[in-house]
Amino acid sequence: MLKKIKIHYEKDIFPNRETAEVLFLDRLTGKCIILDAEQKVGLVATTVNYIYTLPGGGIEENEEIEEGIIREVKEETGYDIEIIKMVGVIEDYRNREKRHGINYCAVANIVGEKTDADLTDSEKENGLHLKWFTKEEAYELLKEEYQKVLGGEIQYYNTAFNVARDLEFFKEYLSAIG
Repeated sequence: MLKKIKIHYEKDIFPNRETAEVLFLDRLTGKCIILDAEQKVGLVATTVNYIYTLPGGGIEENEEIEEGIIREVKEETGYDIEIIKMVGVIEDYRNREKRHGINYCAVANIVGEKTDADLTDSEKENGLHLKWFTKEEAYELLKEEYQKVLGGEIQYYNTAFNVARDLEFFKEYLSAIG
């Protein structure tokens, strides 16, 4: 059984907003802490906001979680990966999107050489790119971004949830490796 790390509600991310009763639809996503040969962590961001998050995305219907994570990382980064272990699951309830996110996270090593990423038109248009950080740099960056969420500086609705989610995944990963 995968460890449930946290549940985020809209009031946790946007404490000053009024919320209404919402009927939510489930959406499975897979995120990944990818490590290179030097044990650096790969994070992705767009040139729209330069807010770094874990690579990954939606798990397709009838797709195994790990298969979806491997596919999404390949599409966003151009790297094949080998999953080392699963980190856990975080749920979130995004009122505006009427979405109940069930978010899985893995840790993986990259394998082989980088190929071209298979970005969507939107990802290309928004300049999605990969950057490598030490574990310490990645953790500090994710903490700084989360503080911006809490301070109301990040106004992108889904990005704010993603930042909160990815920080929790990364903290869980760091606590597991000591």
